[in-house]
Amino acid sequence: MKNLFKVIYLTIILTTVNLTVAQNFKGKAIYQSKIKSEETVVEIKSEKDAEFDKALQKEWEKVSQKTYSLSFNKTESLFEEEQKLEPVGQSDSGMTISITISGDGKKYMNRKVQKQIFEGEIFEKKYLITDELTNWDWKLKEETKKIGDYLCYKAEIVIQVTAAQKEEYQDYLKNKFKQKTNLFEMDEPKNNIVIAWYTLEIPVNHGPDKYSGLPGLILELNDGEVTFLCSKVVLNSEDKEKIKVPKEGKVLTQKEFDKEEKKKMDSMKDKDGNIIFRTFTN
Repeated sequence: MKNLFKVIYLTIILTTVNLTVAQNFKGKAIYQSKIKSEETVVEIKSEKDAEFDKALQKEWEKVSQKTYSLSFNKTESLFEEEQKLEPVGQSDSGMTISITISGDGKKYMNRKVQKQIFEGEIFEKKYLITDELTNWDWKLKEETKKIGDYLCYKAEIVIQVTAAQKEEYQDYLKNKFKQKTNLFEMDEPKNNIVIAWYTLEIPVNHGPDKYSGLPGLILELNDGEVTFLCSKVVLNSEDKEKIKVPKEGKVLTQKEFDKEEKKKMDSMKDKDGNIIFRTFTN
């Protein structure tokens, strides 16, 4: 009877220790991102010339490769771009070019309360896009590979083409048929396969950008346009800084934000349906 009591007592102690470790578990992962190509679906009307092309290419090279951090504990995560001071891209003629990649705001997720808060911006006006946590329909695969010291498993999801993407492509075709100006070509939108590699050695459900929900930390992810590759993971460091929930901006749902963004973009179009692009010189 005494031995049984000792076993039960020991089990309770071990369980308590494990719960304490789980509650205090935290980490930070660093990701390098790379955009697949220079293609964009934004239609721009401009007096296009060699100087403009040179300045545009220089700015694109700057924004197409970035560094992000993912701070996390067992239930929360915050994904954000690592900040660094850089001069605004400028050509020899004084032409100023600035490219902003949509979706680069902070992304906070809380799996305990099933909520996500993403920062959004429409022409310098800030928004907080607040919704229920997205439950991605991951398909777990048998393939494995090593990323650094971690054994990783493959997972996939198929993201269906949205009605907004179809509408945008139809508008592009109408302009093309009427021989109206399109600076960039647009391919017909198709269902997108997102591929992730996660490790069970870091048992949290977090990942880069807006993706989560796998049984381990996502160390590599490719959504067809952008690849995120983890270059460093630090677990249970002495840093006591807490994960901060984004709080600045007008609160909207994703649907409300998309509607607001479309309204603003439509207000900037000319009679041909193209967005007016203006260049400024010193």
